[in-house]
Amino acid sequence: MLDEPETTAAVHPGRAPGFVWKDFSRFVELHAVKTGWLVLWGHYTHAGKQKILAGNQTYADLPSARRRLIDAVLELTGEQRLAAEALALLDRARLPLGHQSRLPPEPL
Repeated sequence: MLDEPETTAAVHPGRAPGFVWKDFSRFVELHAVKTGWLVLWGHYTHAGKQKILAGNQTYADLPSARRRLIDAVLELTGEQRLAAEALALLDRARLPLGHQSRLPPEPL
């Protein structure tokens, strides 16, 4: 199992997260899902080959997911400057507020 990197393919098969923040072995990911935004946070072990989740939460809107991003970075690092940096990077990513219009239709 450690030979292959863990992915979030179960969340979005074949689709990358909408946003990823990484700092050494820590990460926060935002994924567009049917009900809004899924936020995953945790850390990597075994030189990045295994992803350990510290938490996950789904939010109906992007502003709520942004707040969770800040809280997750603070939880993982304890540093406000890293939370501010993550928020600035998220703002530059320009994620759509109404992301459902960008998602492909579900197969029948």
